[in-house]
Amino acid sequence: MLRGAPRHTRVVYDVVNTSCSIAFQRFFMVYTVPSCGFARCYVIAGSRGLMVVDPGSRGAARAAARLIRQELGMPLTAVRYVAATHFHIDHIGGMGPLLAACGPETRLLFPPPVHDYLTGRRRLNRMAGWLSALPPVTLAAARGLRRLEDALPATLAGIPLPLLHRRTELSFPVERCDFPRTGAGPPGFADWEILATPGHTEDSTSFYSRETAALICGDLILHMKQDGRGVLNAFCWNRDVILDTLVRLRHTIAPRTVYPGHGEPWEGGERMLDNIVKQW
Repeated sequence: MLRGAPRHTRVVYDVVNTSCSIAFQRFFMVYTVPSCGFARCYVIAGSRGLMVVDPGSRGAARAAARLIRQELGMPLTAVRYVAATHFHIDHIGGMGPLLAACGPETRLLFPPPVHDYLTGRRRLNRMAGWLSALPPVTLAAARGLRRLEDALPATLAGIPLPLLHRRTELSFPVERCDFPRTGAGPPGFADWEILATPGHTEDSTSFYSRETAALICGDLILHMKQDGRGVLNAFCWNRDVILDTLVRLRHTIAPRTVYPGHGEPWEGGERMLDNIVKQW
């Protein structure tokens, strides 16, 4: 079992470069953006371009752009989607700056309940575990901050505090947003499934590739200790629901690499979800 942070899952590719476009024949890879905020950010390479997941700060947006340009050697116009696993500030705070740097065809992906947040029909969930579960994760994540922009969001939307949970102002036009249902991923990412994984929040989703057995799980599971055993997130909206979600996933998917919202990605066997720890 790898105990570090795997940069990507397995890759089989045949990339054809043209003057301003890149055609992907087969390119299945997840890149971990270097520590650049309180939450982890990932870049998925699909058959028609890239998808950036959870850029949570201005620094995360800049780091994702740097990875795309320097490590992948691709223009930001290759970014087809910028996605959020859920509507919390540490996962959406860099979406606006990244979108502004991408092409006009780039779309934002949010879970369906976010549409209700933006239209005022629903409020952010109240969270449990503010004192017991959140501080250790925040302190551990803060050690990875390299510069001030890593902690600076471009919006104050997505803060689940009583006085702030009504704020949903975004730093980008709502017209650029899509709210896909669970099931097959968006065009160019058909190998990825969008899974409803509520519990941390009501709107929480994950991305799962059966082709590579990779799971990008948002804040469902944490891996702060880097010991190869993830922890079910105790800072959540509903502990019964998040536990039910984990049980359901154990019976429906078999990831061999998990990319958490906080902590380092890790690899394991097909039953790695059986080793997830519940700390309450």
